[in-house]
Amino acid sequence: MDKKSILAIDVGTGMVKVLAGRQETDGRIELYGSGAAPTAGYVRGVITDVSALAYSIRQAIECVVMATDSHAAGSVYLGISGSMLVAQNSMGTVATATSGSVTNADVERACKAAVFSVANSEYEVLHVFPAKEVITQLGAALEVETHIVSAPQSILQGLSNALSESGIQLNGIVASGIMAAEGMNKELPGQPANFIFIDIGAGVTDISMYVGGCLCSSASLPLGGDYITNDLMQGLSVSRAHAEEIKRYYSRLSPNLRNQGIVLDCNDYGTVDKHIPFDFLYDIIESRVDEIVTLVYSYLKPLQEEYLTNQGQAFEAIYLTGGCGAMPSVATCVTKVFQIHTETVKPEGLAAEYVHPANTVCYGILKHGSRISANEPVAGRSAWSLLVHKAKKLLKI
Repeated sequence: MDKKSILAIDVGTGMVKVLAGRQETDGRIELYGSGAAPTAGYVRGVITDVSALAYSIRQAIECVVMATDSHAAGSVYLGISGSMLVAQNSMGTVATATSGSVTNADVERACKAAVFSVANSEYEVLHVFPAKEVITQLGAALEVETHIVSAPQSILQGLSNALSESGIQLNGIVASGIMAAEGMNKELPGQPANFIFIDIGAGVTDISMYVGGCLCSSASLPLGGDYITNDLMQGLSVSRAHAEEIKRYYSRLSPNLRNQGIVLDCNDYGTVDKHIPFDFLYDIIESRVDEIVTLVYSYLKPLQEEYLTNQGQAFEAIYLTGGCGAMPSVATCVTKVFQIHTETVKPEGLAAEYVHPANTVCYGILKHGSRISANEPVAGRSAWSLLVHKAKKLLKI
């Protein structure tokens, strides 16, 4: 791989996924290879064993190296999510450099002020997004509300050190859900200004809320497809792998099969008694889907009222992605509960065999890393991040 190649690592509850590629001048992502390994040391967004997780990441990267028949070179970006991420909004106020106008430099300085106001020596800032700009006194003061995402330095440093011992040098650690949303932002159907982007994985649901085209809120909730898998394991007395296969099989079937007396052959190797009524599967799976969506709605409802303050403003769409988000019944349930147009999206910019909602995070990380390697501006990560890091050390904030 050349120096401009990117290794995008998505740490999920079930699997660690790695895509290797680069962004071409026409914006298309060219992939060199992919890899995956079962996740260890990471449960529903919580790192329980740094060494075990580092080993899983190493295994996934080795799959890429074998597939590309080369050494893993270029830049390496790791996506994380879960309760370790802390999202907060902070206001930064500065005087504008020129009376009557606001420049990018003014906004940048206001973002710096916002970060310093919430700086904490125990946390490292991963992303800073300008969410809302207000001129309080024309020519005198600019207020910028920012959305800041941080993570504990001890966790980030511990993971970086464990990977370094395995020969993996990270160029950056990013928030997975936000990278998925940012990577797809310019490719969403309809290009709405106000929308909610939801990435539902096995153990974590990442939420990104956009108002006026700007990220204003994000969260990682400990909810996901594992709830469905666990119920299937108990209800059908099958292994986890078998339950996952049944879940995928069910996702390809029409809900219209309900009340038709349909019995499904769900046998796997070593089983002969797994002939399961469709209605029984429907009741197990759909009750859990409804529960997951209802919990997400309960979290988002007050935020919708908080951020949509202008009269007549409303969210135009909800976009779903992720392995569990790809289930058709999830989109149906979200539409019913939220009463908002809902679509499932996937990274169409990848080669056909990789166009699946489960690869959206890696796609976003690839685009993020490619912009950095090309020295282009990157939303949520300014050039002054190094300055902030040095200043915090100097001031011992």
